[in-house]
Amino acid sequence: MESILKPPPIDRYLATPSVPEIELARLFSRTSRLTIFDIGSCEGEDSIRYARRFPRARIFAFEALPANQALIRENFLRYRVGDRAELVPLALSDRVGTAVFHISSGRPPEEFVGNDWNYGNKSSSLLAPAMPDQPMFGWLEFKESIIVPTDNVDRFCALRQITRIDFIHLDVQGAEYLVLAGAEKMLPRTTALWLEVSDERLYSGQKLRFEMEVFLRGAGFVLVRQERREIEGDQFYVNGHQCGTWPYLVRHRLARLLGVARYSLGTLKSKAIKHFAP
Repeated sequence: MESILKPPPIDRYLATPSVPEIELARLFSRTSRLTIFDIGSCEGEDSIRYARRFPRARIFAFEALPANQALIRENFLRYRVGDRAELVPLALSDRVGTAVFHISSGRPPEEFVGNDWNYGNKSSSLLAPAMPDQPMFGWLEFKESIIVPTDNVDRFCALRQITRIDFIHLDVQGAEYLVLAGAEKMLPRTTALWLEVSDERLYSGQKLRFEMEVFLRGAGFVLVRQERREIEGDQFYVNGHQCGTWPYLVRHRLARLLGVARYSLGTLKSKAIKHFAP
């Protein structure tokens, strides 16, 4: 009976607002007609999240792995996303055509998200693992590869007559730079980005965290928040060249300064108490 009543993994995932969801709610109103790209959509869980948060948004869920595409279709039906989100069954890259796609599989020895979570389907990539003879993190393997269709952001937007992108959720396992390199025209027209970064080259040809920071800073994006997980992490960027983002960036900057001031006052108070204590 307990297993029957247990909510599915995505339910539990959606129950807590994510970092990009929180920041987007500060950047846009709920009724905004946003265009959102969920690139590397996996099971469609984040597309569902954004469809709930912004009911008037237009969401494109890009996913290259056929097994994950089937899960996205099922989840879009289960969570009644309707026509707010569209599955796009291809890999975004810096070129148009086809490419080898390396399929991940495996389970960690410690199932930190529960035993019903699919751990192995979330690390497939256009890039080959940097150390193909050794399991990544000691358990993640890449035993298969397939050929998948590819497109780039600029061409896709031209075909769909998309003139701006309000938000890109980018999680493509080391191939983030390839996607952004294929968005030369659309990147200046993109308001916010959330992407995964790494301090170590887990995939062959992967750009590291500092390289992505240099690239995005050069494109006018401001890093406003980041989450770290050992050697990996995620970063939220906002386009500082768009005047519509300036109020958000000012509020963010003031909040940071206020936090620093509170910390400094707290430190001084603590030192004073220690100094004058009998």
